[in-house]
Amino acid sequence: MKSKKAFMLGAAVAASCFVSAFALAEQYPHLAAQAAQPSIKQSLKAAGNVQSTKAPAGLKQQLRAGAQLKKSQPAVKAKADSVVVDHPAQAPVTQVKKPSAQSATAVQAALVQGCETTLDVNQLYTINGVQTGDLLCYHFNLPSKARINALLVGQTAGTNMALTLFQDDGQGNPIPLGTSDNPGTGDESLEGVLPAGDYYWFMEANAAVQGSSFQFGVAVDANIDAFEPNDTPDTAFQLPDTLNYLQGNADSVNDVDYFDFTAVRGQSVGIALTPDAASGSTRNKWILERWDGSQWAQVDPALKSTSVPSPGVGGVVKVRVRPNPGDAWSATGKYNLSLGSNPRINTSDVKGEPSVIRIPYSASDVGYGYMTTQAYRNLTWTMNLSDSTGAPLVGLHPIVYLDQHINPDTGNIVYKAYSAATDSAGEAAGTINVGTCSGDFQTTFVHYSQGYNNTWRTTFNYGVWRMEVLEYPGIGVGGDNVPYVSFGHLCNQTLLSSTKA
Repeated sequence: MKSKKAFMLGAAVAASCFVSAFALAEQYPHLAAQAAQPSIKQSLKAAGNVQSTKAPAGLKQQLRAGAQLKKSQPAVKAKADSVVVDHPAQAPVTQVKKPSAQSATAVQAALVQGCETTLDVNQLYTINGVQTGDLLCYHFNLPSKARINALLVGQTAGTNMALTLFQDDGQGNPIPLGTSDNPGTGDESLEGVLPAGDYYWFMEANAAVQGSSFQFGVAVDANIDAFEPNDTPDTAFQLPDTLNYLQGNADSVNDVDYFDFTAVRGQSVGIALTPDAASGSTRNKWILERWDGSQWAQVDPALKSTSVPSPGVGGVVKVRVRPNPGDAWSATGKYNLSLGSNPRINTSDVKGEPSVIRIPYSASDVGYGYMTTQAYRNLTWTMNLSDSTGAPLVGLHPIVYLDQHINPDTGNIVYKAYSAATDSAGEAAGTINVGTCSGDFQTTFVHYSQGYNNTWRTTFNYGVWRMEVLEYPGIGVGGDNVPYVSFGHLCNQTLLSSTKA
């Protein structure tokens, strides 16, 4: 399958905040027979001739039995069971009870008889001298989850081969994952996403003549994200009940990623797509679409986010992401998708120490304006997030962006980010130590306290802050119209005089 905000957290923090969605997939994957793409064949490296290794006739009967076994397995649509922060997305392995080591060895030996030859992936091999009825079998290994395209092409006149890909179920049963059997010399092609493991080509000669030959191989692309396969509406990745923030990619210019979210409480559903700047991606490289009940409608890329305010209890919001055909596709480009409970900020606050002697408006204007927030050494901040029904949103990451000392000569703003995760009540909080300072500016003012007019001389620096939510753009404190809140870092305060009021 397959920038962040203008002031994004560092790469390590950003990576730790991605949703980790655990997928429960079918026990056995499925490969689709499709037209062979010339580009796939051209991507394979010519590997020359390979010796014809014939499988026992009994393997064909085993494959038929395996097909019945696969049909008896309930098809489980991919879904997310939970959301975990600070771990990369991954899918659990379905554990299959295996026989004892001795019996497993015997069964495995029987299974791979005639399939002992291991071939490399991304190579195109040639077989000559095929005869009608030949059963040919070869093995290959995938070290990691990948999208594969198994090909059988270049059949000479009078040849008619069928191609099946299968895997061992762990107990010596060959489970067919898909078959391509086009008439005559038509190319055979199987495509899909497979987990790491051992796989086998099984090729049967329906017809052959003297001198029949063909080529075969498998193209492997490991540049896929954790949510594959989700290339059709029926295989859409089911997201859990929260605000999901996930990263995806496109393994080809034709890749389309489908996601579904169910509003279990009828809560408002938020949708947003941002490019991953670290991968060199831009928003224009992606098209975000939502199913409006009758068609896929494109979401305006100029919008930071959009929402479905009233999906109804149990209503399903469907979105898809695909590469923009009008822009250059990149195998390394990634996107960040926000989809789930639309976040609502119930409270937010950034403040200095309660005992701070604030510089009044009349004495604080040094060309930047009034310092709304003022602190000596520490700023404390909080934010509370829930969905539209009031259910707390857990594990989201409010961020305070602070420049506590704007360079008075340039006026350039350089933010530093501070973040914390929301707890079970939807609350996140933190303390920022702004330290000591010498002060670019100085002012004198009168502060009334306990019946006295106290004259203070204060040195200070001018700064700014804003608040955002990592997982959802466009909400927080500060934005397009009022980009930030002014901040005064009070360095030193000297009492010059005190008179009774």
